[in-house]
Amino acid sequence: MSQTAVARLQNVTKVIGKRTIIDRVSFEVRPGEVFGFLGPNGSGKTTTIRMIVGLMGLTDGDIYIGEHSIRKDFPKAIVQVGAIVENPEMYKFLTGYQNLLHYARMNPSITKGRIQEVIELVGLQGRIHDKVKKYSLGMRQRLGVAQAIMHRPKLLVLDEPTNGLDPAGIRELRDYLRRLAQDEGTAVLVSSHLLSEMELMCDRVAILQKGQIIDIRSIRGEAENQGTALDEVLFEVDHPDAALGILAGQGEGRIADGFLTLSADRKGIADLNRKLVEAGINVYGIRVKTKSLEDQFLEMTGSETIG
Repeated sequence: MSQTAVARLQNVTKVIGKRTIIDRVSFEVRPGEVFGFLGPNGSGKTTTIRMIVGLMGLTDGDIYIGEHSIRKDFPKAIVQVGAIVENPEMYKFLTGYQNLLHYARMNPSITKGRIQEVIELVGLQGRIHDKVKKYSLGMRQRLGVAQAIMHRPKLLVLDEPTNGLDPAGIRELRDYLRRLAQDEGTAVLVSSHLLSEMELMCDRVAILQKGQIIDIRSIRGEAENQGTALDEVLFEVDHPDAALGILAGQGEGRIADGFLTLSADRKGIADLNRKLVEAGINVYGIRVKTKSLEDQFLEMTGSETIG
């Protein structure tokens, strides 16, 4: 694993009674990335998150935040973590600013200037002096994020942060987390059951099933790695049968729903297109058929329900 990782889980195991809830889970979260944590209901996501933030002990393995072990040096490890597990809890009779100020008094390193920075980062400038009881759920989530990052944690952990948010609130939270990772270099670990949102939000995702990591894959980096990978490519042409004959020998092609379909890498797509045009075939469109994160998730987990 990379030495620059903010958080490293090494063979983390949790046994309750005779049941192994988490079985030798290992992954890392890097600075400035949003790392998604996915899994079906009962896969162990929340248990893993609770171990990361110190709400539950480990049976075996270890978790490092920076160079400090959660098991052996908890105070130095946990001071580098900000977290919202389930819903952020605030004093609703106080304003948003008063809540942040109250929290800041627990940490002498947090200045009023830093409070203002996080208010602007989460976009609450216009409502920060309103009482929290007047906030929407999305605004309370954003205030919770502000509170969690005031002490400049290296790792921000969010367990189902989009629960109860409307589409606008989900998009706002996604944008703030991307900005936080990019502007402050914070590593963000987020679990969610909304696969489409995770696909838009995350750089990488880990998929947990029955307490084990079954895959870790890149989301944002996939386009860079597609140079040599074969994709299913659909060509919209005026004479599909003739086009199929022209490209005979270029791989196993077929006609489906009026499209000429072949497998090709990025360079191969350009070569196939050129051959068709030179042969007098009109090419109206080329589309690479890609699988969504949801499709990939269901394939790997056997169509189990995510939660």
